[in-house]
Amino acid sequence: NHPVKGQFRRRLTSAHRAQSAVELALILPVALIVLLVGVQFAVIGDASLALGQATYQGARYASVNASSTQSAVNSYMISVASPLISASGGKYLSTTLSPAPPCAFGSTVKVATTFDVSHLVAMPNPFLGLISFPKSLSDSERAFCEG
Repeated sequence: NHPVKGQFRRRLTSAHRAQSAVELALILPVALIVLLVGVQFAVIGDASLALGQATYQGARYASVNASSTQSAVNSYMISVASPLISASGGKYLSTTLSPAPPCAFGSTVKVATTFDVSHLVAMPNPFLGLISFPKSLSDSERAFCEG
């Protein structure tokens, strides 16, 4: 075992450690930003799926209960919706029912919903001036009246 070879190995190993630390310091902020933006979009995507399901349930309720009012449909939707949608008593959800009740047998009823997602956006909007998150989500469903 030659002493010069040992010194060379130690220097090489310490240079690799320093290089790894610099690479980590450069990559970590970018990786964290990508992770946070991904989580934010996942929360908004979850709200979008939950809104679609609640809107479907509302249209089904309105089609089966021919004389149900817009308020009754909205209350039903909040009662069966995901906790994300029904949070705070459903104050972020607005519903429109058309045509106005009663719903004649064989005709269609349309339930349109809007959900304010600005309370779910935890990051600055727009983020870094590049990425904009939606402020609201909308959906609509039609169903044939049965009652």
